[in-house]
Amino acid sequence: MAKFEREISSGGVVIRNVDAGIGILLIKDPYGKWTWPKGKLDKGEAALDAAKREIQEETGLINIKVISKIGRTDYFYKREGKLIYKTVYIYLFEFTGGEKLVIQKTEIDDGDWFFEEEALAKVGYKGAKVIMKRAITAFKKRGPDPQAEDGLI
Repeated sequence: MAKFEREISSGGVVIRNVDAGIGILLIKDPYGKWTWPKGKLDKGEAALDAAKREIQEETGLINIKVISKIGRTDYFYKREGKLIYKTVYIYLFEFTGGEKLVIQKTEIDDGDWFFEEEALAKVGYKGAKVIMKRAITAFKKRGPDPQAEDGLI
């Protein structure tokens, strides 16, 4: 049986209400693929805490509110000739406003807000569209935030 290293990461799909619908935050990772912010858990860190930290580190967004856990992905990949079994926990967050994106250029190449259709077309990893659709559905089902002014957040 092949031996492998174990890696656990966490991240989040961040969505906001805008006049024309919803905006979805995507980052462009060092592999040139669009995805949501994510990264490895620090020792002793909970998955949800790691997701919040990674979003903040990679995008500068602090004013986010967790809506729900929306899934997880499990896969194998190779790094420096070693087989890695990776689990990524994914949460849905709502951006509640107040700051602009500040992309951490040391770890990711780009980041921006996209409307639903464009975000779904851009996500680049296997299974990512399914998770993104699940996040969009969950966001829309929860209804408008009663604290939002004029439907904008």
